[in-house]
Amino acid sequence: MASITTTVTTTTTATTTNRPAARLVCFSFAAYARTLIDRLKSAGVPVLKGLTEHELASLESAHSISFPPDLRSILQEGVPIGSGFPDWRSSSFQQLQIRFSLPRLTFFKLISKNHFWCASWGERPEIVAEAVALVERLVEDAPALVPVYRNCYVATRPSMAGNPVFYVNGRDIRLLSFDLAGFFRDMEFTEKGTLRQSAGPKIDSPPWAATAPRKIDFWSEAVEAARLAMCGWWDGGGKLALVLDEAFWTLMDGGWRLDEVREMMMMMEDREAGKKGNVDRDRSPVSSLSMKLFHGQRTAKGPA
Repeated sequence: MASITTTVTTTTTATTTNRPAARLVCFSFAAYARTLIDRLKSAGVPVLKGLTEHELASLESAHSISFPPDLRSILQEGVPIGSGFPDWRSSSFQQLQIRFSLPRLTFFKLISKNHFWCASWGERPEIVAEAVALVERLVEDAPALVPVYRNCYVATRPSMAGNPVFYVNGRDIRLLSFDLAGFFRDMEFTEKGTLRQSAGPKIDSPPWAATAPRKIDFWSEAVEAARLAMCGWWDGGGKLALVLDEAFWTLMDGGWRLDEVREMMMMMEDREAGKKGNVDRDRSPVSSLSMKLFHGQRTAKGPA
């Protein structure tokens, strides 16, 4: 009897010791998801009841995907269905399948129309159809991209919270946010389904929010190659380059033409390159200039 009592006590103690940590992790995801869904509702985004485990499993089975934990937690709390959001509950299989196919199709358009190419893919075939076919085979082995909002996607692999959010359309592919937490913190979702930087109060980042982009097989390399192709006239490293990247896309999303942005960015780089002291100090004038131009003569459109 003593032996049984000891065993039970030990088991109970071990279980009790382990439970708080597990609860804290779950609570962190659940609490963040509730806060986020409340914020979307207050912003006027229609939100349906969260998906059940059975509904999530059915979606994963039907589309051969696995929702990353942070997106799964959000969808369990509520399903945003405003313009631009995928309706995971009411959309047909075909409608959702189109959403899954769009990033691949638009990426192939980049290959065929814009002559985009990564060095690691080998020599580009001269025939466009062969080049696209080669990339199609590579994409088949790459992590699937799950739609989050319009042209914004998160990778299914690795199956971890904190995967970056990519923006993919027929014009470019780029890193939009380090993770979903940063994406929902920084973006504003409008009734028309457009996407733009939020100018209002922002939701607090959870403790597990990413502080740097995780590398995703195939897609991270494609994003970097696209960045160099579009923004390659300035230095590719350091904090200043990140600031210039941000300014570049702010202007492009604001409706400026590429040649106009190039001219402005070159002037900005020349000015900022002379300030070798505090790069963080330089962030303010660069960002403020881009935002002035963004909200100035043209109407801010945001990513499509």
